[in-house]
Amino acid sequence: MRRMPCSLPKILLLLMLIVGVSQIVLFNSYFATSTSHVPMQQPQQKPPRPHDVYAKEADDGNNNNNNNNNNSSSNNQTQSAHNSIGLLSNHTDVIVYLAQFSKYHSSYGFQQNATGLSKLNKSLDLLYTNYVNHFPFCDVIVFYDSDHGPDAETIADLSRDRPQLKFHELNGTWWELPYGLKAIQRFVWNRPAFSVGYRHMIRWFAVLMWRYLTMEGYTHVMRMDDDSYLHSRVKYNLFEYMRENNKRYAFRQPVVEDGVGTGYDELIDGFLEEYPDATSPELIDLYKQDRRVSFYNNWFMADISFFMSPPASVLLNTIDMSKLIYTQRTGDLVIHSTVARLFLRPKEIHWFRDFTYEHMTLCRKEKCGPFVWKGCPQNGGISRGSGVYTDEEWSEFAKTVKSRFKENQCPGSLIMGYDYIGAEDIRYCSKIHSRCRFYLELLMTANTTAVHHDSSVYNKR
Repeated sequence: MRRMPCSLPKILLLLMLIVGVSQIVLFNSYFATSTSHVPMQQPQQKPPRPHDVYAKEADDGNNNNNNNNNNSSSNNQTQSAHNSIGLLSNHTDVIVYLAQFSKYHSSYGFQQNATGLSKLNKSLDLLYTNYVNHFPFCDVIVFYDSDHGPDAETIADLSRDRPQLKFHELNGTWWELPYGLKAIQRFVWNRPAFSVGYRHMIRWFAVLMWRYLTMEGYTHVMRMDDDSYLHSRVKYNLFEYMRENNKRYAFRQPVVEDGVGTGYDELIDGFLEEYPDATSPELIDLYKQDRRVSFYNNWFMADISFFMSPPASVLLNTIDMSKLIYTQRTGDLVIHSTVARLFLRPKEIHWFRDFTYEHMTLCRKEKCGPFVWKGCPQNGGISRGSGVYTDEEWSEFAKTVKSRFKENQCPGSLIMGYDYIGAEDIRYCSKIHSRCRFYLELLMTANTTAVHHDSSVYNKR
């Protein structure tokens, strides 16, 4: 039998070549198939500013990769008006409002003058006339939630002759219930007459606002309510006064606030035990001497970095995690006052007294307490600025205020004094012989009211 020539090496080489080609074809086919469903990863972008995505940021607030995509609302007329007002600014100071643009307020019921716009418009008029027009070195932002937003016409009307005015919508992370809570639970929470939206407002001013404004590039903030009224001219730059004098928190009206909610005092005491070095024993003792001495914070000013830094930021997070804002309606007034009094020395807190300021809440029920009838002052009032009026001028001003209550006169609930008009709460705490005396004396000793300074120092940015 004739033997075939041996060509085994050639055969093996040929087989290896065939197998190799097959693997390459299969690999390429698999790679093409598997990657056809995976989009190419985009380069990581800088987290967008809150208003660019309407506050729909990631929960961590730092590694947000949301794109600035407003396609779904770019054709909306209100959105167009919002974008036309110029959102970007190089100002580091900001005055903020939170307003509801609807006929029905979520907690207080139907608003006067159809949508309540007259209150906000009056507040803005007085603010610009008596402050912003003279010191236009700040922005003014009106925040609103998505359920109670302004239409394009409203934005245009309010923005007329107010170049610093902006409108920002709050939603998503900035305006939602904390994890684990449901809106239906409101009816078993403390003080259920206050809506979920009202409790969102508390959380916004107490906890969330600081991070939002920091992301916007602001360093100092002043709060106004839509029914806060600045009745007299401020002759110096309030923000500059805060910076130049190392003030980190300021208020206009002191008050005693007892409605802190069940569990709040225990929460604060637990925090101080867990973090014994968070503040000094002297400040703890001063706070515990009377925890209820507080700052009426419908008007306040603050160094934002104070609330963004430990220990203040740690305590704010502890309060937020407790959910007492929702379950007990623990207010932002209480939270601000606790944080400021525990972590700031009296010389870092300022009591402004040299401009006339009004914030007055009226009773909306048939009766809100002894001698407090419907339509009469329930909380707050008008504090006279030192050196602002002559006694005769103040008397005439008081008459115009009293005329608001000509239908029922509000006997017993409308206090008419030489330096205050309104409900009893503010007047009581402002008196030097009240239970607030020990703390107010410290503030007055550590601070000199701005009216005694040469205001020309603060007349520039």
